[in-house]
Amino acid sequence: LDLIMNSLAVPRKAKQAIGAVTKLKNTKTGEFRTINVEYNQLDPLLRGSGFKDGDVNDKKTGFSPFPGNINQLLFKLEDYSELLEATSGLMPEFVNPKYKDAQKTIFKKPTRLECMMQDFPTVIPPEKSE
Repeated sequence: LDLIMNSLAVPRKAKQAIGAVTKLKNTKTGEFRTINVEYNQLDPLLRGSGFKDGDVNDKKTGFSPFPGNINQLLFKLEDYSELLEATSGLMPEFVNPKYKDAQKTIFKKPTRLECMMQDFPTVIPPEKSE
């Protein structure tokens, strides 16, 4: 397949607390990316993209059509190295606070800046990704 990156995936039940491997289309550019979507973002993303029921199990298989990402990642080292050089090793970052209260005004513990290796496809230029 000559992939720059590949993720090992397993069958997953709808709404299971595990990231899902998805193929997303950028509606502005028409480009596709196969990428992990975190479990807490998948159902809202699907509902906002025309899947009125969100993440539901397939009646035939009993599993979600979006397999679970178990973070076993494979990289083509030459391309990986080139992209690390091009990005200076920087990955997209996010803050994922955990709250004590329903109003989300009190943190359970200090929050931190994070990044996820499964987001690596976001730094692959369109001409290298399919």
